[in-house]
Amino acid sequence: MTLRVAVVTSSRADWSHLRRPVAALHDHPELDPILVATAAMVDHEYGAAIAEVEAEGYEVLHRIPCLGGDRDVDMAASGGRAQLGFAQCFAELRPDVALVTADRFEMLAPAIAAMTMRIPIIHVEGGEASLGVIDHAIRNALTQLASIHMVTTKKAAHRLRRMGEEMWRIHQVGAASLDTFVHDPDVGDEEVSNAVGQPIDPSTILVAVHPVTLDEDPIAQGRAVFTALENIDAPMVVCFPNADAGGRALREIGASFCAVRPSATQVVNLPPRIWWGCLRRASVLVGNSSSGVMESTTAGLPAIDVGNRQEGRERGANVLSVPAEPSAIRAALSQAQSEAFRASCQDTQSPYGDGTAAMKMAKILADLPDRKTLLKKNVIPLFDENDNAFNPACGGD
Repeated sequence: MTLRVAVVTSSRADWSHLRRPVAALHDHPELDPILVATAAMVDHEYGAAIAEVEAEGYEVLHRIPCLGGDRDVDMAASGGRAQLGFAQCFAELRPDVALVTADRFEMLAPAIAAMTMRIPIIHVEGGEASLGVIDHAIRNALTQLASIHMVTTKKAAHRLRRMGEEMWRIHQVGAASLDTFVHDPDVGDEEVSNAVGQPIDPSTILVAVHPVTLDEDPIAQGRAVFTALENIDAPMVVCFPNADAGGRALREIGASFCAVRPSATQVVNLPPRIWWGCLRRASVLVGNSSSGVMESTTAGLPAIDVGNRQEGRERGANVLSVPAEPSAIRAALSQAQSEAFRASCQDTQSPYGDGTAAMKMAKILADLPDRKTLLKKNVIPLFDENDNAFNPACGGD
């Protein structure tokens, strides 16, 4: 019997983590992945990256637009629109399981729809931390709703055990975004240059900053990054921020920054293989993107993680963590671009695996227990009646 898997993609970022797993699911005779796209993935303001998915040969018949506005209330309203769309979508599809990724706010909608419709949820990348943004709470909420967890690291698996999840539900597979780097051939220089709008070489600075949604001023840390880079004479590629509160304002700051610099370009969407091509070629990645801590290590690229957006997330020795202060960012940039530091990054080990996540994920899905077993989550006691820990799984990090 073929397992029908509704795979939800909501942004260019999560597609980079899904493209190789979706291919592995397609190749498995017992799995039938059905792509459902929402949020920035189908919104033309954010580049409608669904075109990239279709360019790879995948059919995406189910699209759920939901975005609108640049305020926290707009995010809340977007979630409501997505909730209605996923209820209607799953009523039509009736998938056997629904697969959701990471911590984006719009991922709550398919998870709640699936939970209330008795569709087991597979959650990818639970147990990680990003303490500066609402994403951290969303990730943990998705953990509570999910029946199966495919996590990236040993520490993430340990956190889920401390949250009371049964061990058989937790599978450490690594970060599937690394599979593209390991298994896809590098793109050519010309293809990268055409996509970005300028050549990418060892002098290029990649800039990826997003709103910090727990801050009163969610774009203040982004402003600090652009202030730090104002007088830096180097080619730069500035990536679009996420579709979060403050994202449009931060995007305008990036556009103004590039407008007065002939060697700076702002890009809306870069397909995963192009992004890896940039990581392979550039000098350094500066900002607060998860790519700076999850993917830069595998590429051997120095990265500067600014502020608290990624606070708590595991990282390799190639990542320099600094406060959102222009002077601190410039000092880190000088260190990151030194010959000695760049050389040291080539041998840094990533905590996020070795690029073999996709095949592991397909096998886990093919071997799932029945729906009743998946849906009935037991309470795992972590403490005795005197509040003494007796389950070794609840020990410290």
